[in-house]
Amino acid sequence: MASLATAELCDSNASLVTKGDIRVLPPIFNMYGHCRAFSGPIVTLKVFEDNVLVRELLEAPGDGRVLIIDGGGSMRCALVGGNLAQLAQNMGWAGILVNGCIRDVDEINACDVGVRALASHPQKSYKKGNGEKHIPVNIGGIIIHDGEWFYADSDGILISKTELSI
Repeated sequence: MASLATAELCDSNASLVTKGDIRVLPPIFNMYGHCRAFSGPIVTLKVFEDNVLVRELLEAPGDGRVLIIDGGGSMRCALVGGNLAQLAQNMGWAGILVNGCIRDVDEINACDVGVRALASHPQKSYKKGNGEKHIPVNIGGIIIHDGEWFYADSDGILISKTELSI
């Protein structure tokens, strides 16, 4: 799925930004993965230092969607590594945003998928299977709902209630 420039989307849809139908995530995420710009419908997941449900979701066909993982901002372990990024690529996911950490940065950067995360951390997560899928999540003070639209490029990240055009 081709990605649209976030700056141009903001400019062309100023009324939607004013109404709050388009929200800009705070600039706290680092860019990883081969795709620097990506977009797609959102799938939400809330976990804490446990990535069993991350794998479960990424094993399903991605169909150009973006997985938003609210990891509570934890900096104590990684929720996504090279194997999961490769799985996301193979299953057709457009990208992943992690409110938390990733690992295997060189492997992730070789994958044809977009990844945004707070940082990298060498330790793997727990494997208990705790978390909630398809629920509203709070990322940087912005509430994100399953089924909304995600747009990311070098300028930033947008969340929209609907698919956007210029």
